[in-house]
Amino acid sequence: MSKPSAIAIAAHPDDIEFYMASTLLRLREKGWNIHYFNLSSGNCGSMQMTPPQTRKSRKHEAQIAAKILGTKYHPSITDDLEIIFSVPLLRRVSAAIRKSKASIVLTHSPQDYMEDHTETCRLAVTGAFTHAMPNFKSNPTVKPYGQDVTVYHAMPHSLRDPLRRRIIPGQFVNTTPVQENKLKALEAHESQQNWL
Repeated sequence: MSKPSAIAIAAHPDDIEFYMASTLLRLREKGWNIHYFNLSSGNCGSMQMTPPQTRKSRKHEAQIAAKILGTKYHPSITDDLEIIFSVPLLRRVSAAIRKSKASIVLTHSPQDYMEDHTETCRLAVTGAFTHAMPNFKSNPTVKPYGQDVTVYHAMPHSLRDPLRRRIIPGQFVNTTPVQENKLKALEAHESQQNWL
């Protein structure tokens, strides 16, 4: 029997580290295969570098972080502020989920301060829904699989929705044992330390 699998699907390089990395690490401790997928290249995340330079730098940083976390890295499929719920992007997200054969998808909250996050959430949820639909063609074409898939949403930034209403979590994961590795992965995003 193959190992169970989980995929984190986030908007930008470093979002997985902020929101989902600790849960991925806890799953890895239990023997799960874990996957790392940022939809955006992070190309707008600098005041000093051009978009192509930023894209290249952030890809390198994300690959280092994915290695620290012990995940399978999936390359980004679009740029910052271009994460729009659309069929072409949905086909790409569906392919990544099918490749991972995930039974758990971790993604952003459906209520968040940034549209890239909420659109990523929509794509991840719908992509998870398509995992077993042979009549929905992914890009590239990947064979669907039949096991159940559960989607878990990270808490939004500041624990509030866009109208500043407090979001109350329904579940918690004790991530204390893996915080050191999570922070190492976050530190891999050197370009963001001045930006943020």
